[in-house]
Amino acid sequence: MICPNCNKEIKDDSKFCIFCGANVQAAQPKTEENSNRQAQFTQPVQNQQNTEPQQNNTVPQANNAVPQPNFQAQNYTQQNMNYAPAMQPKKPKNKKMLIGIIGGACALVAIIVVAAVLVVNHKTKINLNDYINIKYDGYDTYGRASIDFDSDKYFEDLQKASSSFKRVYMSEGANNLLSYYYDMINSLDYSLDKNSELSNGDTVTVSFEFDNEAAAKFKIEYVGEPTEYTVEGLKEVKKIDPFDGIRVDFTGTSPNLSAEVVKTKTDDVYSNIYFDLSKSYGIKVGDTVTVTVSNNPEYFVEDYGYAFTATSKDYTCSDVDKYIDKAADISDDTMSTMKKQTEDVINSYFASDSKYIGVSDLKFEGTYFLTEKVDNSWSFNGTNQVYVIYSGKVKSNEEKKQFDETTVYFPVRYADIIEYADGTQYVDTKYASIEGETTLKYSYFSSVKGYTDKSAMYNDLVVAQKADYTEEITDGLK
Repeated sequence: MICPNCNKEIKDDSKFCIFCGANVQAAQPKTEENSNRQAQFTQPVQNQQNTEPQQNNTVPQANNAVPQPNFQAQNYTQQNMNYAPAMQPKKPKNKKMLIGIIGGACALVAIIVVAAVLVVNHKTKINLNDYINIKYDGYDTYGRASIDFDSDKYFEDLQKASSSFKRVYMSEGANNLLSYYYDMINSLDYSLDKNSELSNGDTVTVSFEFDNEAAAKFKIEYVGEPTEYTVEGLKEVKKIDPFDGIRVDFTGTSPNLSAEVVKTKTDDVYSNIYFDLSKSYGIKVGDTVTVTVSNNPEYFVEDYGYAFTATSKDYTCSDVDKYIDKAADISDDTMSTMKKQTEDVINSYFASDSKYIGVSDLKFEGTYFLTEKVDNSWSFNGTNQVYVIYSGKVKSNEEKKQFDETTVYFPVRYADIIEYADGTQYVDTKYASIEGETTLKYSYFSSVKGYTDKSAMYNDLVVAQKADYTEEITDGLK
């Protein structure tokens, strides 16, 4: 196709010339109009040609001349075929204007694309605080808080916020609806920082955790900041000190005491309070025993309308009978009793065999004091032991002297010396006797009791019992 304005070749179906911008379709005559015009001007010529031979038949021809064709009619027809003048092409548009139009079109397309992207990526925000309601129940001090999540409103808002969620939600069967329900519920979580033992006026905080990746498939975005709520509406309760209705009794002798809770009030409330002890046996003076209420405080409030002012209390063991555990704690009266008994035991021993042996110059040398170790209580040798030690000069009274006069040490043992709660002390002297045996022989088969060597005495009476006892030794006796 040739542009009628610039005569350059362009595509046949072009509307505008790509070189000069002329409207080539407007410049071309329409096919139907050209056909009508050609028919209009051709028809008279055809009629004239049909009648012309009739005229020629009446006019005689001379010299056998050949009839000349009617060029006039032919030329007329050709002129009329080209009668419709070519349309004047429009002047080419201003290039700057064209560039501006193209730039504006591109900008419009860009805006449309950005808007489409924003629409596609837009997410409706769901504020989770809108569905939270805090419920309080129980009694003041032991109140409880729970979250009531309005799932009905939540799903209504999901459908309003997301057409894709609504479409899926409304079209799926009951089983799939339940699945979608759990998918959306499980994509978020909410919790209270404290939900028990609450009092009116306390504050609790609701916090959220949510999975916006799971919600994004429905073009939804969760938001939810931690929010504080004030506790209110809890029932008022009466206060009670559960320890007003008990005492703790320590029985036995320290360090082997037992503890027991004794109820002093027996009304309906106090009689239904129960207790546990941190330690109930193997207790010594100065130990602390913790007594704890074993009732569930909340249940007790529900059952009796009373709240405990305390649930545990310490009791110190004191003013009880105890075994002496220090040599310094032995009273002067108790020591005098043991020393006198020791002298009596020694004198009685020699008096019974005075025909063979005798003793003089009895002298108090000191004591071995042994205290049972805590981990080895209930030993058979006593909780404490005291060896009261005297020395004397022993001689043979037989006509034929069996040994020369020798210094002998006489340890006499006492065990389980007690100090009562009133401060008085007791020592059992009934079974006191001299410990050990020397190599001093008399009356053929007998040996003098006691020790001639202090080291041997210390080894037998103290060192041999170190596994179970700790000792305090008077200076000069080792």
